[in-house]
Amino acid sequence: MPPEEQIIFEGRIPFRVVHFSHSLHWLLLLGWNIGLLISWLQMLSKTIKISSQRVILAHGVISKDMEEVEYYRVKDTRYQQSILQRIVGIGTILLFSNDTTAPLLTFTITNPEYYREQIRQSVNFERKRMGAVHFN
Repeated sequence: MPPEEQIIFEGRIPFRVVHFSHSLHWLLLLGWNIGLLISWLQMLSKTIKISSQRVILAHGVISKDMEEVEYYRVKDTRYQQSILQRIVGIGTILLFSNDTTAPLLTFTITNPEYYREQIRQSVNFERKRMGAVHFN
């Protein structure tokens, strides 16, 4: 019997994550007020669920588009932070998988180093549990 799935993070991506995930050029080009409005709308439309077995990203307010990656399919993980993202404590996590619908799944979140480590540990556990073997 497989172990029960544990939730690591679930909810909307915080406003500061969405707003500061854009480049400074983007904010200057659109203007501060329009940039704030677009970031707020994007925040409302994005949810994430990070569990001990998978990551699920959902986009959309009226219609939903969901993308899911099971950890036993993940080949590698990584996170990136720009200078501005480091200052505000956010970063982008990248999951490289052999999933045909999501070979690269990326999302921006607060405290990316912590969540990437949680995902990495869960990936290793799920690979062993499922007996998954990856070839280069």
